[in-house]
Amino acid sequence: MSLQLPRKRTILAWHRWLGVASALFLVVLSITGLLLNHTERLGLNQITIHNGFILDRYGMAGGNEISAFRIHESNTIAHLDGQLFYNRTALSAGHPPLGILEGDPITVIATKDELLYLSAEGELIEKINSTQLPYSALHAVGISIDNQPVLITDEGQYTPDSDWLEFDRYQAAYSVEPLPKVEIDEATELAILEQFQGGGVTLYRVLLDLHSGRLFGWGGRTLMDLSAIAIILLVTSGLMGWLRKSRRQQTEKQAP
Repeated sequence: MSLQLPRKRTILAWHRWLGVASALFLVVLSITGLLLNHTERLGLNQITIHNGFILDRYGMAGGNEISAFRIHESNTIAHLDGQLFYNRTALSAGHPPLGILEGDPITVIATKDELLYLSAEGELIEKINSTQLPYSALHAVGISIDNQPVLITDEGQYTPDSDWLEFDRYQAAYSVEPLPKVEIDEATELAILEQFQGGGVTLYRVLLDLHSGRLFGWGGRTLMDLSAIAIILLVTSGLMGWLRKSRRQQTEKQAP
């Protein structure tokens, strides 16, 4: 009898603290579940979230600085978190430009591992990656002594033909000047951010990911899984305790 009392107290304490720890997650599951069950009535798909913390969880915050470069006299090529923009319009995913080489009829934007061919109106004609180029990584874009572009790569220097279809080895002198950045106005910056964020995240998506724990990555999913297991243990141990107590009371009633 003396050994059973401390054991019983330990089980009751474990049961109590496990219940307290899982209560918060149970409340979150209940509230988000109720809201998700009435998605159409509440219009959760029509409500968009633009909060910086939420957008950051989905990789849409655009927290880095926007880098902009001059192209076609009065236009700009901007780069933000792996996305290129022509003025205020999304152009393509890619690294920051290392060189902008204007020509007729195409303009070439050279990045670390790609060449983007643009029309005079800024439309993307074609994109060539490193599997189609004679090099794997571009380090800089220079100018030869006869004013031709030189691609400085990890495999050496190359010069393109006039159509940028063939590339020849280049071993003569060349010069390199950094691509100058330009300032963009606030309206263009806000338009780029809106393009990058894609209009925000719907409240339905946020609640769904909060309900499952995915909003906080693997840690959130793990906590939700553990809370679900804790609730199962609580219910199971509670039922088993109730059954034992019920049997004991029934046995005591039947005893002479």
